[in-house]
Amino acid sequence: MSMFDKPFDYENGSKFEMGIWIGRQMAYGAFLGSIPFLFGLGLVLGSYGLGLMLPERAHQAPSPYTTEVVVTHVTEVA
Repeated sequence: MSMFDKPFDYENGSKFEMGIWIGRQMAYGAFLGSIPFLFGLGLVLGSYGLGLMLPERAHQAPSPYTTEVVVTHVTEVA
């Protein structure tokens, strides 16, 4: 259902009815706009909850995204 399926009838409506119609259109648009936001919020909270279910050992492990620094010892030969 599109927002313009039932346009406001200017001929038979009052200002109050037009205000109600505008409010309903705005509420419907807010509902449609909240769907992607709530989907993204659900993904973030779902991944956080999944992380809480990991064993404690996984929380203390080093991050796989950091690079390991290779330390080389240079010895000078005189």
